[in-house]
Amino acid sequence: MQVWNVARLRNGIALLGGAISGLLIARLVLKVLAARPDSPTVSWLYTLTAPLVTPLAIIDRDQPRFGAVVEFATVATLIVVISVTALSWVWLGRRRQP
Repeated sequence: MQVWNVARLRNGIALLGGAISGLLIARLVLKVLAARPDSPTVSWLYTLTAPLVTPLAIIDRDQPRFGAVVEFATVATLIVVISVTALSWVWLGRRRQP
């Protein structure tokens, strides 16, 4: 790969990882603050981020469905997204060097 292609790919990965992390953080904050899920914005955010959190939803099976909760599935997904983004960004940075 050419150097500028790698740089663009790294920037794209950082942007995508940052956007997904931002959405997951917003979901976590809204869950902790017990936001009303019938609000259109909150409903949209929960619907958008649900496919990311669903694979780890078993972690939260004993938590109440309503009220203020710390959704550990969201925290775990956030850690995975940040880790994968950082590792791929670093790996692509090493490929750029001769």
